[in-house]
Amino acid sequence: MKRFLVLVLAAGLGACAHEAAGPKTVTELHQQHVWQHEPGAGLMAAMETGFSRIAHREGRAATLAQLAEAGYECTYGEAHEDYPEPMAVCTRSFASRACQFDWDVSLTSDPATPDSVDSAEAGFRRDCVGLADDFPEPVKSAIDDQLAPPPALPDTAN
Repeated sequence: MKRFLVLVLAAGLGACAHEAAGPKTVTELHQQHVWQHEPGAGLMAAMETGFSRIAHREGRAATLAQLAEAGYECTYGEAHEDYPEPMAVCTRSFASRACQFDWDVSLTSDPATPDSVDSAEAGFRRDCVGLADDFPEPVKSAIDDQLAPPPALPDTAN
């Protein structure tokens, strides 16, 4: 009987240790990956699962604070008596010499439980020089020619 209890206790501790793995904040989620070089599908999966885990664990207010700290800008839907905490849609963009990165997340809460997270969804897009590293699909854009669009010439006709 003691051996059985020890095995159950060890399995429980192992499960707790496994739960602690992964990023604890939205900033850590971004720092954990090389967004330019890792395969897009893997990054998307990591973003979806990581953000959902963080949001459900931390709650609405703490998650929105983490998003602001990580450089996201949020917009909110309209509050309603049935939904006092409106949906939040947050975006973050970053450009390097090789790629344009865009992240978007959304949060909804359970109207019966203040500061809860009912759904947490995340998305990731990458537009790089050339088409090979674009995600989720190739995007033909000015960055593909490795040049920004030329500046407009001043009107010299008098």
